[in-house]
Amino acid sequence: MSDALESHLVHERRNRPQGPLPVDLVSVQSQLAYGHAGNSSAVPVLRMLGVRVVEVPTTLFSNTPFYATLRGRVLPSDWVADLLRGLDERGVTARAPMLLSGYFGSVANGEVFAEWLECHHAAGAAPRYLLDPVIGDTHTGPYVEPGLEQVFVERLLPLAWMVTPNAFELGRLAGMPALHEPDALRAARSLLERGPEWVLAHSVAGEGDGLVTLLVGREGAWRLHSPRLDVDVAGTGDVLSALMATFLLRGESPVRAAERALAGCHATLESTLAHGWEELDVLAAPAAALEDGAPRFPAEAL
Repeated sequence: MSDALESHLVHERRNRPQGPLPVDLVSVQSQLAYGHAGNSSAVPVLRMLGVRVVEVPTTLFSNTPFYATLRGRVLPSDWVADLLRGLDERGVTARAPMLLSGYFGSVANGEVFAEWLECHHAAGAAPRYLLDPVIGDTHTGPYVEPGLEQVFVERLLPLAWMVTPNAFELGRLAGMPALHEPDALRAARSLLERGPEWVLAHSVAGEGDGLVTLLVGREGAWRLHSPRLDVDVAGTGDVLSALMATFLLRGESPVRAAERALAGCHATLESTLAHGWEELDVLAAPAAALEDGAPRFPAEAL
């Protein structure tokens, strides 16, 4: 920020309490004016579930790129770096127990984020990090700059506590096939050797026309079956990661968090399909994820 602009904006308020705002999660992802993807998908769900989230945008777009027009831009990397620096100056990073990253929009944004996180790790003050490695999907192929995959593999995977790829992204990170369950299980275990303690791999092809979500940790693996729905909208992976973060923050085990997250995510797709909407119904997630009793999609130990 320039000195002239800073002097114009910075001012004092009378009778402002000095207590810092509680923060549960910092979410670094894309942002949309219309529709749901990135922070525009995750943050409504997080806040409905009582998570105090600080959102850092990496893009400001009018909508997802599935329409005839797309307005806005990927934020310049110095802007993203400045926003992260501003959070440090407010003490946010030091008191937030969890960090989530998603779509970066550019290699440069991924690099400034990695540098920022590496500095906090070196100082022993990094939040627990959930990496959603947004790269692409089976029906689109990769839709990020090629160099970003190297940032994920070489710099962010070693710092992540959990990584939440879809099957296509899992294969790209592991450098091996991962679209079907046996291959995905091997690929997920290979990622554990690079740093993360947990891999949540979703949209894996199961038996018949069903889908499998795999939760793989250092001491066990679990499978969750769910039906494939005939609907293709953006934001489902962002909702899944947000729900995982929410229930981990509440003290749920990764297995129970995965069951809740999948139930909530599936409910958004069911509601979107039922209404015939062009964008994901993210507001359907919390109620389904909070349901007690027998899990709708129970985790099966492998």
